Amino acid sequence: MLQLLSQIIPENLQEEWFEQMDEKNKKHCSEEFIASLPRVKSKHKNDECPICCCKFSEDKYPLIVELPRCNHRFDLECISVWLSKSVTCPLCRDNVLEHKLNIDTSKTEFEEGWGMYG
Repeated sequence: MLQLLSQIIPENLQEEWFEQMDEKNKKHCSEEFIASLPRVKSKHKNDECPICCCKFSEDKYPLIVELPRCNHRFDLECISVWLSKSVTCPLCRDNVLEHKLNIDTSKTEFEEGWGMYG
């Protein structure tokens, strides 16, 4: 099939197309994505990591991260290993890479009349 596609797609676009296909078929999260997960505090004293079942309160300096959209919380170490091999939340199987954070621009001030070069 790849041979057929390489005959159909113009040569100058093939590299870009194959890179996009590789990105879509990626089965793990990048280190940059994992490092960008928001660090949060434990909500309750008895909260624990669903992966290792250790209570967050038992760790002197817990590193708790929260996944986008589903908001499930995990130890950074545990979820790092999981996401290095998967793109889903271990609890609900939500694809963490499909959800982009919404940035609130409602209070942003735009300068009008700056012209093309400000």
